Amino acid sequence: MLTSILQKLIVLIVGVLFLISVALIYFRSKNVNRAERTQIFKTAEYLNAWILLVCFITTMVYGIFNHVELKKSVHAIISLNYSEASQALNSNGTRYNMAEIISDEVVDRAIKKGALKDVTVKQLKNCLVVYPCVQGGVGDESQYHISTEFAVEYHASKDTAHLDSENVIKLITAAYKEYYIEKYTDNFKLDTEKPDFAKMEYMDIVAYFDKETMSILNYLYGMAEKNPSFVTANNTTFNSIAGKVYQFKETQINQNLRSLILQNGIVRKQYEYVDRLSYQNTNVDFDRQKNDVSYNLCNQAIAMYSEEMTRVVLVPTWDQAGKYYMGRTKVGVDELSVMATNFSNYVASNEKEIMDNNLVINKISSGNQSAELYASADSLIDSIYNSIKGFEKEAIGAGREYSSHKMNQCIAVTIYGISIMDELKTLVVFAAFAYVTFMLRHISKKFPKKA
Repeated sequence: MLTSILQKLIVLIVGVLFLISVALIYFRSKNVNRAERTQIFKTAEYLNAWILLVCFITTMVYGIFNHVELKKSVHAIISLNYSEASQALNSNGTRYNMAEIISDEVVDRAIKKGALKDVTVKQLKNCLVVYPCVQGGVGDESQYHISTEFAVEYHASKDTAHLDSENVIKLITAAYKEYYIEKYTDNFKLDTEKPDFAKMEYMDIVAYFDKETMSILNYLYGMAEKNPSFVTANNTTFNSIAGKVYQFKETQINQNLRSLILQNGIVRKQYEYVDRLSYQNTNVDFDRQKNDVSYNLCNQAIAMYSEEMTRVVLVPTWDQAGKYYMGRTKVGVDELSVMATNFSNYVASNEKEIMDNNLVINKISSGNQSAELYASADSLIDSIYNSIKGFEKEAIGAGREYSSHKMNQCIAVTIYGISIMDELKTLVVFAAFAYVTFMLRHISKKFPKKA
């Protein structure tokens, strides 16, 4: 703040001195004739040592204050290089909002990321400005324009004068990239709160773990399909992480935990759980009967078709190139065959579910439910839960690392700090102005006050 005042004060003093000198020369020039006036200007010492020295000192002082002020301001250009940007959209198809670049969440993230001291989100945000580099109009279609480049300016205030300006703008743009990746790119997260396993049946816990691990696997398989060759900083790929999760699912959940529960018939509320499984079997059997009836109906309909109708049917057809050929067309029996196959699969799935439930019922009805087994099962459950959370963290980390790698190509940031050439140009202009001012002041003294 002080340097800004002193910088403006120097310019003001030189400017006032310039006006005074011009005014003195104008009014005193009336006291001499034209020849004398010309003679005064010709005989002026334009290379006066004192004038050059004062001009040099004044310019250097101004240059120091100007440099300090310029260091307080810096700007960056954020360029969006993905296809949706030209439609004012984020990479996930939602509406793009440039105000998020300096939002409270981004500024707070930047402060924490850089461990900035003695500054609040509000104070830092008041120093930031964002606007599109190229703005369109609404007058007619020729003025329509969607900007894909946005300028972010930082101008230090008295509350943020202790911060390095270039470091601040770097933190803001880096925080915005992280914010954008987490909000608008591929993201994945399981349940944040740990379930109360003490209130869940053990087989329900197995099903819960199966669901959680399948969610992780589906996410990893999806990311691997996008870029199977991507390698993280830990030298892992999406497929390698998925392999670990799948192996863990098969061994720890399906073999160790499930086998421990079934072989020993571990259950919290035996009669209630048996009733629930029996009720499920009743509902599933009802679905099985419907699917079985549908399967038989499809087979009966197929049997009603004559043999001649089920042969290959050829019809005259034109291809895209305009060539004539005989194309095979489907008949009703084709659709019925597909439907029969689907209903058969449904019946098999229903029967398997019923058999699985009956197996659980038989096991827990004759199990050895000792306190040691419960403690062993509970310990294994906690261990499996912690491992799943570890896999979740690893999967999310790999996904965000890939998104960051992808966004580094889609969101480019260019930071513009102090330009030495611009600073030198400013000094040259000020030095010339100061020299003219001091020279005019020196010349004004040679004009007589009165005729």
